[in-house]
Amino acid sequence: MVPPPASPRPALDAADYVVLVVRDLDASLRFYTEVLGLALGHRSGAYAQLDTGRTRIALYERVAMSGVVGFALETPGPSAVGFELGFKVADVDEAFAAFRDAGAEAVCDPTDRAWGQRTAYLRDPDGYLIELAQTL
Repeated sequence: MVPPPASPRPALDAADYVVLVVRDLDASLRFYTEVLGLALGHRSGAYAQLDTGRTRIALYERVAMSGVVGFALETPGPSAVGFELGFKVADVDEAFAAFRDAGAEAVCDPTDRAWGQRTAYLRDPDGYLIELAQTL
């Protein structure tokens, strides 16, 4: 028996937005707007969206997201990182120091990588990794 032909898949363009499921929306907003300096696009209840260009970053409280999907969402532990946000910067050392001094938790100091970048890592209030990357 010959299987039916596969139906064409819809074309996907660049990602429109990424949603981070967070414990405390106010704490996350403080981190992303005050520590990292990103602009708030809008907030509606337990949801907020940052104005980050073509691919926006959104924050949604875990309890509210649980209601949307219909089951409880567990909080990952500090060593069970489920997500990384990467940002290109002109100078990793300068950006890393500035964000650390503004209150971001440092995870990995600036390091030259074999793939031609200098990177450093910070952590947001929910444990998500923030990568700072500079092309060498």
